[in-house]
Amino acid sequence: MREQGLAVPAIGGGTTFLQAKTANEVLKAQERRIRLQKLKGELIERARALALVFRLAREERDTWVNWPARAAALMAAELSASCSDATGQQITVEPAAMQKVLSSHVRAHLDELAEVRPDFR
Repeated sequence: MREQGLAVPAIGGGTTFLQAKTANEVLKAQERRIRLQKLKGELIERARALALVFRLAREERDTWVNWPARAAALMAAELSASCSDATGQQITVEPAAMQKVLSSHVRAHLDELAEVRPDFR
């Protein structure tokens, strides 16, 4: 009743028939609104939303876990060239070492992000 701006009777004060009927009509209107939102696809169940968020987060995590293996060799080559240009000496950054460093930093960051828990209440 508060949601609709109606006065709520004090505890133990009793409810009149008119107040009970009004509360019942408000509840029925809310139920119809929720049913209509479900039919329009504007409202989904919490379990479905949680499953979707979990799946999307897992896909994102898997993408990041695999990224160092794809990017390490290119980054190592770029760093080697950049350092060689800056120092005038041949400097080589090993792709395996670059991948190891990238992987450890990516995993540490993902561990931090894993602490976030969605609350769909």
